[in-house]
Amino acid sequence: MQKYKTSPNPFNSACLLLLALLGSGCSHPTLLTRQDYQKSQQYFLRGNADEALLNFPREAEEGTFITTMEKGYLSLIQGKPQIKGLQKQAEVLENRVRYHVSREARTFFYVQTPEDYYASEHEVIWLHFLLSWGYSLHGKYEDACVEARIASSLLSLPWSPAGHFDDPSMRLFLAGLWTMCGEWHEAQVDLRAAWFMDNSLTWAKELAEHSQPPANLFLVMGGPGPEPVWNPELTANPLRSERQVNFKLRGQKSRISLIDRNAVTIEPQLSPDAGKWYERHLARESELHELILDSTYGGKAAVSSTIAGGKIAATTSAGLAVGIGGTALGAAIIYYANSANAVEAGLAIAWASIVKGREISREGYEESTSKLKQELDPSFTYRFVRYLPEYLWMGWSDQAITYPVELRTSSSKIRIQQPSVVNRSSVTVSHLPDVRSYKNY
Repeated sequence: MQKYKTSPNPFNSACLLLLALLGSGCSHPTLLTRQDYQKSQQYFLRGNADEALLNFPREAEEGTFITTMEKGYLSLIQGKPQIKGLQKQAEVLENRVRYHVSREARTFFYVQTPEDYYASEHEVIWLHFLLSWGYSLHGKYEDACVEARIASSLLSLPWSPAGHFDDPSMRLFLAGLWTMCGEWHEAQVDLRAAWFMDNSLTWAKELAEHSQPPANLFLVMGGPGPEPVWNPELTANPLRSERQVNFKLRGQKSRISLIDRNAVTIEPQLSPDAGKWYERHLARESELHELILDSTYGGKAAVSSTIAGGKIAATTSAGLAVGIGGTALGAAIIYYANSANAVEAGLAIAWASIVKGREISREGYEESTSKLKQELDPSFTYRFVRYLPEYLWMGWSDQAITYPVELRTSSSKIRIQQPSVVNRSSVTVSHLPDVRSYKNY
C-alpha cells in the first residue's frame, strides 16, 4: 500500500502559531498600568499622600521592587516610616549590583531583581536614601549613616569619572541625610560635590563652609514624579519599549517660603531637576539591550499585532465578499431581466455593495489599527518607580524656629507641625506636589 505525505495546511499552522502566542502572553505575570495608578495619583497630586497610599493599586506586583519603593516613599513623606519592605529589598539585592562599561567608556551599573526588573541607577540609590531616611525617623542613626554611605559609594564609582552616574540633586539630598544622622563632615563633602557638578549652586558651597551644621535644616521635595510619554521612532526595534518613551516632568519649580509661628522667614534654594536621571535611564536601557528582558512586552506586542492583523484580513475579506457578491447579484439581474429598470436596479445593487464592502473594510482596519496602537503604546505599561521627587528645595536657619511652620507658594499653603528628626540639628522633610492641575492625569 502506497503512503502519501500530506503537506501542512498553512491555515492550521497560522492558527497554532496564534494559539502559542496567546498562551505565551497569558503566561506572563500581570503588570500594573498607568490606569491602575489613577486614583492614587489623583490624591497624590492634591498633596494627600495618606489617601494616595490607601488607594495604591494592589492587584499585582505586590512585594516587588517598584511597589515597595513607591509605598515606602509615600509612607516616609507622611512621617510614618514603613521600611520593612525596603529592608527586604536591600537584602535581596545585596551584592547583585553589576557594572558595565559602554563603547563610550561610560560606566553604568544595574541590578536585576527577582521579578526580572532592571532597576535604574537612580532607583537603586533612592532605595538606600529611603532606608537612611527611615532609620533616622526611627532614631537609628548608625543604621541611617550606613545606608547613606552605601548610597555615597554608588555615586562615587571608581571607573570612568566622566561617565559614571552622579547628580547634584542627589548629592544635596544625601547631605540632608548625613545631617539627619549626625555626620556634618560628610554632608559638607556632598554639598561641595553638588557645587562642583553645578557651579550655579553657590549657596551649597557657602553652606558647606559652615564649620557646624545649621540649627534647623529644611528639605522640601518637589514634583509628583515624571510621566512617561510615547515617542515612537521608525528606526527603533518595535519591541524595545524604552526606545519609544520619553519622560515628562510635571513639577512647576515654584518659589516657596517657610514662615514659623513667630514670623521667622526662610527662603529655600531650588536644586536642579531630575531630568538627567531619566536621560541616563534611557541611555542605560539602550546600552544594556542584550541584558534587559523583553518577554512581557514582546509577547504582548506579538499577540496584539497577530490579532489585529487577523482582524484586518478578516474584515477586508468580508468587505471584498460583500462587494463581489453584490456586483454578481447586480450583473445577474441585468442579464436575466433584460430591461431598462433591471439595468438601473442591477447597477444600483452593484454600486451599493461595493460602497458597503469598502466601508466594512475601512472600519475594520481603523478599529484594528487603533486597538493595536493603544496596546503597543508602552507609556501605559512602562515599568518604573513613579513616586520619587523631581527636585528639592533646601533651606536653613540658626535662629530658633517655633512650630508649626507654614510652607507657602503663590497658590498654596502647607502646615508643618514638627521637625522630622532632632539630632545635632533639627531636620524637617516635607513634600510639595507643585503642579498646576491634577485633573488631567
